[in-house]
Amino acid sequence: MVTGFIGLMGISAVTKKLGGYANTKLHGILASFGLICVLLGLWVIWKNKELHGKDHITTTHALMGIITIACAVGPAIVGAVFLHPDFGIDKTNQQFRFAHKWFGRIVIASAYVTGFLGLKHMTSDILVLLTYAVPLMILGPMALLD
Repeated sequence: MVTGFIGLMGISAVTKKLGGYANTKLHGILASFGLICVLLGLWVIWKNKELHGKDHITTTHALMGIITIACAVGPAIVGAVFLHPDFGIDKTNQQFRFAHKWFGRIVIASAYVTGFLGLKHMTSDILVLLTYAVPLMILGPMALLD
């Protein structure tokens, strides 16, 4: 999940900011692989809980995770269908572009918070929590702000 949301989708957002055709295509590829990683992670977690007879979606982290994953599908579909630089059916529509950008940012920010909540559920060690949070606070604005 961290690889998909924070690694690939975060890098994807920064890549798109560089502009140009090649970076736009790379943005789509990275974000798509990020979503695939996230969906595979969800599948692994789901199967693991089934295997151990545990209940699903019992924590705030799990609920936020499901919501964040569901919300991540929207920008992927809009990007692929409407905004793809080669075959997007409305690639110059500024409203789609604006919504895609801001919804994607909200998804990435939600993933940051969800990941922190999951880590907080596993440990109360402040050093471990800071090791996760501080880099995101420093690098997060690169992905989330203009």
